[in-house]
Amino acid sequence: MDNKSSSVLGKGLSAIFTEKNVDFSSLSDSKDESKRQSSEIELNKIKENPSQPREDFDEEKLKELADSIKQNGLIQPVTVKVVDDGYILISGERRVRASRMIGLEKIPAYVYQRPAESEHSMLELALIENIQRDDLNPMELSDSFQRLADEYSLTQEQIADKVSKQRSTVANFLRLQKLPVEIKVSLRRNEITEGHARLLLRIDNIEDQLVLWKRIINENITVKNLEDITKNSVKKTRKKKMKLGEIYDPYLQSVEDKLRNFFGTKVTISRKTKFSGEIIIEFYTNDDIERILEKTGN
Repeated sequence: MDNKSSSVLGKGLSAIFTEKNVDFSSLSDSKDESKRQSSEIELNKIKENPSQPREDFDEEKLKELADSIKQNGLIQPVTVKVVDDGYILISGERRVRASRMIGLEKIPAYVYQRPAESEHSMLELALIENIQRDDLNPMELSDSFQRLADEYSLTQEQIADKVSKQRSTVANFLRLQKLPVEIKVSLRRNEITEGHARLLLRIDNIEDQLVLWKRIINENITVKNLEDITKNSVKKTRKKKMKLGEIYDPYLQSVEDKLRNFFGTKVTISRKTKFSGEIIIEFYTNDDIERILEKTGN
């Protein structure tokens, strides 16, 4: 993590709001944050934030959170903003949903009373708060950055400045937008990791991406193994599209596995044409050579 981002993320929500020119003292009567107290507000007066970056809420985890709140109370207050007919949520939607599940009427909240904020600012606040908590998965972050770019015409540099990230970091998250919708959903649901997703971006062809994605899900392929599978696509020039057989051939993969087990060393098979190719059997010592020769009966 870069120094800029680590310095901000380590400070806490109040420091981030301060850096974003948010009048954090309006959250309480005290200007001393360490003495700041939350207020109890009516749950039915809290409206969801239309700019909420998080899109998916795991029902099982919500139930677990609801049980915890029922037993121990809501320890961490939510943050809301005053509107004409109640409050709009800035952060803490999971806590609000869980509290509603168990029928709470009031919950503790930090009330942000600064006058009229634009939807742009509301998205900023929600995004910054969630980033500070490491509360968004990579696809949700990517979608949030894309919204800031599309709806508010922000450049990557401007987005990076607002969320205290390097521009290259923002660019890498935005690259995830190039994935097929099926893979985006899978990443959002945490079925695959960010590492898997970035490696799939090495592949130009969408159909090949989907084939490999299904294999990741069905065979529990690790990021390291996927890196081996996709490494040839990095070496190919962009002028030549990768063919599926160059990325993953189920038959050759099966033969590779059998030869690897037989010789007890790394074996690589690559296809040059439909009917020809090469088999590479690696060795690391002279003893390896002798052992391989014995296996072949020589």
